[in-house]
Amino acid sequence: MLKLVRHFMIVGLVSVVAWPAIAQQAPRSAAAAAPAPAGPLPTPTIAVVDMAQIQEQASVMKNIRDQMQKEETSLRADLTKRESDLRAADQDLQQQRTLLSADAFNERRRNFEQQVSESQRFMAARKRQLDAAFADGMHQVDLAMNEVLKDIARERGLNLILPRQGAMLADKGLDITDDVKRRLDSRIKSVAIKLPPLQK
Repeated sequence: MLKLVRHFMIVGLVSVVAWPAIAQQAPRSAAAAAPAPAGPLPTPTIAVVDMAQIQEQASVMKNIRDQMQKEETSLRADLTKRESDLRAADQDLQQQRTLLSADAFNERRRNFEQQVSESQRFMAARKRQLDAAFADGMHQVDLAMNEVLKDIARERGLNLILPRQGAMLADKGLDITDDVKRRLDSRIKSVAIKLPPLQK
């Protein structure tokens, strides 16, 4: 029985800690490229954006991180309680083993295994909900970022904006990160990471 509880713990913990890796991804900031016009290519007018700085300092990104950490804490607390309840149920079942008939013990064991399976399904479903809520929040950031970049490109006559991390060398005069952050903060300061209530 303890093997089942340990397996549940491993599955739950993997599910809970998976989201920070996703959170490290920078928002997608480039709109889909339009078909290339016929004729000679235009002379590139380039700017670069430090997406790592935007991710670290933008108000909306801080807001998303705070909400995700809060949800992670809640999920870990629920996981801990479920593990504790399963351990207690397993210990009680083992203590009753010599007092129960074989049929009664097997029935109790099946009920316990069903509880473990239900808890595993719950944690997996909750993780999917958290991933979906995060993706929805990041989509809202993407839309705002694209609008900011289009505004700057139009005002400055830019036809190419690159992430600074993808450029081996870029003059400081090409960097529009501060302007991007200022406008993004003005356009969107927070998004709601919406999750349904935990089902007990």
